[in-house]
Amino acid sequence: MSSRGQIVIPQAVRERCRLGEGDHFVIEDDPERQVVTLRKVKRAGQWFDVYMDCPHPFDPPPRKKQFYRRKDGLAG
Repeated sequence: MSSRGQIVIPQAVRERCRLGEGDHFVIEDDPERQVVTLRKVKRAGQWFDVYMDCPHPFDPPPRKKQFYRRKDGLAG
């Protein structure tokens, strides 16, 4: 690791994993085992695949009930 905290991924690993300049990663760590895992994040156009691959469950917050007024101003 460099003094700036940068880590070099060997060229052979980059080629096997098809990693390239500009790729983005999610970092998962396990301090007890001293393990750091990098997961390549897919392109923004594939956001649903990234969401489905997420290892943590996610429940969206409930929607607030909204009341709308009719355009003519009369109650419905």
